[in-house]
Amino acid sequence: MPSIFYPFLDANMKPGEQIRLAGEEFHHWAYVVHRRIKETVILNSGKGIMAKAEAVKIEPASALLELTEIIDCPYPDYPFAIAFALLKNRNDELIIEKCTELGVSALFPLITDLSVRKPSANTLSRFQKIAISAIKQCDNPWLPEIFSPQDLRGALANIKAQSYNPILCSERKPEQWMFDLSAEQAGNPCFMIGAEGGWSVEEFNLMQNLPEICLAHQITRAETAAIVASAQWLAFAQRLKINTKAS
Repeated sequence: MPSIFYPFLDANMKPGEQIRLAGEEFHHWAYVVHRRIKETVILNSGKGIMAKAEAVKIEPASALLELTEIIDCPYPDYPFAIAFALLKNRNDELIIEKCTELGVSALFPLITDLSVRKPSANTLSRFQKIAISAIKQCDNPWLPEIFSPQDLRGALANIKAQSYNPILCSERKPEQWMFDLSAEQAGNPCFMIGAEGGWSVEEFNLMQNLPEICLAHQITRAETAAIVASAQWLAFAQRLKINTKAS
């Protein structure tokens, strides 16, 4: 079923109400995938509200949709974030896409000592478009918040200000793995992923008091590390949820 990004959904809306779809989302829905009258679509607000709707009328520049169901999706019980260095060949776009599909709540792009790429004027907007496409693809009801690229010192302060707990994913292969963390150590984690060349000595010193974990026996590419950290956290969080219910 096609999914449409429609940020104006409200939990107070009722089945039977009609809304108008226009702009880029309408153009793609009507002229790229060629949808028709009476066809059911999914609307995704990116803010926890989804809806089903039927196309009532299609005009050259907009469509009238009638809501048939409102779905209020709770915020994740165990949110997590990813901080990642900007990567060459736009491999950081893969981080945005796949981590969004896995339910990341926030993304913190980093400008590190060993970064090979600097942010451009459209870096943030490009990342946001990729995240929107990803939530539409997988029906993730929560669009992650993506922050402007910062250096490591500024990003660490921002991560903590956003109530995330930075956790260093280290190429030094520490003996501690994610499943060795306690719930208190993990908190709402933000997994710190370095550049292709890793972290500099100065950056390791900035993060010396952070929990440090190993993600794999091998040294992975940066984009792989971000995806692995996200997937491992989902499994770990599920165990935390089960244990909390059991107690």
